[in-house]
Amino acid sequence: CFPMFSKALSFLTRAVFPQRCLQCNNVLSILEQSLCQFCLCSAPRLDSIAAQRAMLLSGTLPTRKTAAFRSALYFTGPVQIYCYSLKYGGNYSLGVVLGKHFLAPLIVSTLAGQRRPVMVTAMPVHLWRRFKRGYNQSEALARGALSGVREAGVDVYYEELLKKTAHRQSQINFDPFQRWNNTKGAFRTTKKKRVPRDALIFIIDDTVTTGSSLLRAAEAVLHNYPKAEVHLLALAQEL
Repeated sequence: CFPMFSKALSFLTRAVFPQRCLQCNNVLSILEQSLCQFCLCSAPRLDSIAAQRAMLLSGTLPTRKTAAFRSALYFTGPVQIYCYSLKYGGNYSLGVVLGKHFLAPLIVSTLAGQRRPVMVTAMPVHLWRRFKRGYNQSEALARGALSGVREAGVDVYYEELLKKTAHRQSQINFDPFQRWNNTKGAFRTTKKKRVPRDALIFIIDDTVTTGSSLLRAAEAVLHNYPKAEVHLLALAQEL
């Protein structure tokens, strides 16, 4: 409700108070939102070596039904600004733009020749953090990705499939081993969701460091939907 109201209000006031690009501060055109096209195109995308390193994370799950762990951008320079604004700056529309521009192409490229039902879901946040921020930043990314994939002509739907079981300690200063232990049992699937047995499920997060949270989320999904194929996507990967 809040994001929709904010978007409508922004449209009405734009003529008097022009929106500016979050990165370069240039005035945005009527077709642009949060970031100009130049800044979107110049974002530091992952190179092939970093992408291969991310893909190795998927091998830690004891199943062949989990596909490559993929990220779109390096968590550096302007991308840090994007992620902080999305997570702490109340900028829901930025998440939609980033999801549509960077994550939707990753999903579309995965679907070549696939005939399975396609679902997009978001990494959950605890209710306390959602209340504090006003929204789930990963859901904003997922909604944007959903829009971009549909524009590409793919039949895809969004489902709030995961929930956080408890409010856990922040992992910012944790090493990889501590992160893995801290996320044990942190996620479970929501009840009464009609998920096709052979669905392709894309779990979307904002940033990834060790991948422990996304991998734990994948474990929870595969525990209840063992026939599904789970794909793990993050907007940005920390170095």
